[in-house]
Amino acid sequence: MKQIIKAMNWKGKLIGYPEEDSYKIDKGVIAVADGVTRDPMEYLPNLKSIFGKLKFALNYPKPSPAKMAADIYTNSFVSVLKGFTNINQEAIKEGFTEANRNIKEWNDKNIPEINYTTKDFAGCVGSGVAFKDGVVYWGYISDCGIAIFKENGDLKFRTENIGPEKYDKYIWQDKRLQTIGWDNPEVRKIIRRDYRNNPKEDNSFGVLTGEEQALGYVQTGEHEIDPKDYVLVYSDGLEHTIFSKECANKLKQKDFRGLENLCKKQVATEGTLIITGGI
Repeated sequence: MKQIIKAMNWKGKLIGYPEEDSYKIDKGVIAVADGVTRDPMEYLPNLKSIFGKLKFALNYPKPSPAKMAADIYTNSFVSVLKGFTNINQEAIKEGFTEANRNIKEWNDKNIPEINYTTKDFAGCVGSGVAFKDGVVYWGYISDCGIAIFKENGDLKFRTENIGPEKYDKYIWQDKRLQTIGWDNPEVRKIIRRDYRNNPKEDNSFGVLTGEEQALGYVQTGEHEIDPKDYVLVYSDGLEHTIFSKECANKLKQKDFRGLENLCKKQVATEGTLIITGGI
């Protein structure tokens, strides 16, 4: 059994925000990615207003480089894992390595000069799994993730969110950021240059941008599963919904239509959820 849930905030869709999530499923391999939002201009408009959101959407690059990176990841991950007869954590890591390599190739060709704002690296975060002999082998970077629920809706396992949300309160204590906000390009330059894919910084986070350092932020593991367990692979846009009581109840009741409606109702921007298992 597989359920695919794609959710996008209706206001964002109406205004014209691009879809930047990606997923791919093939022969027991699942990959989900979330493209990292681009800067359409140096100084961002007020995104709390409808006018500001519309200005953002109208100036957004088309096609979206973030979507390109997300698609590269999902295609690369699945392609690599399908080539392994012996699935293990090293195979999962190789899926991320190949994806990052291919994203670098795209960036080198299309964005040769980086300024960390309108010409930043195209990048994405992602999660992926492969199944073999009652074990799910998993990997993820940043705030995409994997969860396992029992048939009765009880949470059995989940990956930790190690994306910017975990480190924001520390990053924003940087003295250089105290008097300026996210709309200012200097803030985004500092965060992307000094806190993204920077292992020398304790409060750094990972994004697949093609930079070799990104691979140090990929987490892998494995977990035994029961055929009746649900394995969820998701992007961060649906994280808060997935770990709610409502979601647990929907899984227990096998009410996937209701779960899809719940995701579409609660999603802030965009999210993707793939559910497998529950035999």
